[in-house]
Amino acid sequence: MNKRQQCNKCLIPETYPGTTFNEQGICNHCLEFKKPELFGEEAFLQKVNSKNGTEYDCVLGISGGKDSCYVAYLAKAKFNLRVLAVCYDFPFLVDLARDNIKKVCNSLSLDLITIKTRNNLEYNLLRNHLLSLAGTGTTWGQCMFCHYGIDAVLYNVAIEKDIPFILSGITNHELWNPGSRTGFLLKRVKKLPINDLLGFIYHQSKAYLNTVDQRRQFGIPGNSCFNTYKRAVIPENGPETVHVFDYLLWDQNVIEKTLKEKTGWAKPKKATSWRYDCILEPLLDYTYKKEFGISTVGLYLSGLIRSGLIEREEALEIQRKSEDDEVLRDSVKYVFDFLKIPQKVQEKFFSPQRHREHRDNIFFHLSGDGDK
Repeated sequence: MNKRQQCNKCLIPETYPGTTFNEQGICNHCLEFKKPELFGEEAFLQKVNSKNGTEYDCVLGISGGKDSCYVAYLAKAKFNLRVLAVCYDFPFLVDLARDNIKKVCNSLSLDLITIKTRNNLEYNLLRNHLLSLAGTGTTWGQCMFCHYGIDAVLYNVAIEKDIPFILSGITNHELWNPGSRTGFLLKRVKKLPINDLLGFIYHQSKAYLNTVDQRRQFGIPGNSCFNTYKRAVIPENGPETVHVFDYLLWDQNVIEKTLKEKTGWAKPKKATSWRYDCILEPLLDYTYKKEFGISTVGLYLSGLIRSGLIEREEALEIQRKSEDDEVLRDSVKYVFDFLKIPQKVQEKFFSPQRHREHRDNIFFHLSGDGDK
């Protein structure tokens, strides 16, 4: 078997959608990359000082991860803004993340609001979602509750408390587009045997009802409670979202060092601190590697390489540790056990082809015919 080609600059393999290489083995993603120019500190201050809130200048979501915690540090310690921190606390936050939220908010004397949904919504949603997908062997879509929930919670808090700005710690290093995730999933669903297809419809319907419940609990004007697979649209006359790292330098080494020294923030004991705060992250890594030959950690590291924030050799070592098959499988199994996914369903998820072949053989013997 020929060895899979991998970019000589970043970590992208030939199996990642839309990837091509030049004669030097550099991928098109690297060749087309242009390092964004920062707007600068002066522009940031001009923006956040352009509107006044009643009690707070800005609200930010805090998850315990380094980016959101660093945004909190900058806003309060560096720029002396009146900050309200909001934690959307769902069942999949790790204990270390909750501890880091407390440490950062206490050290900075930040007001903190913790918001939870009713009815154990996220747990039931994810359990049914994963039960529906077992036969496909993939886990696309597990972050859908978070995408809407964070936006909705911050919007509602900002409106309630007359806060003009929402500060975001999202960076361009964690944005990529391999294509329609729904498209990838539907291709798998179409190939399911009838029993698995009926299971998909049953459990996905129950998951859908949970997404409707979430939108009823945290409504945003102009967003339907029933069109739950669409990303939230924030009204133009509402609070303005400011992406802090469009203005100010993002450097993970500086961020981690500053947070540890100034707030007591603790780095997780794993290869990278990126998205350590949610136990669902391994599902993404497992699925991306299975579908495209590279995990989300690998894509994240590739972005850091292009931006000159990490050397390729160091990134390769982190990728090796993060994408180890046994580590990924154990991490995914931990999530399944946490969600009380039956062992037989877990086995079907990890070996969907074997189960399809088993069912096909049963159908063949019962019908006396094969696929037509």
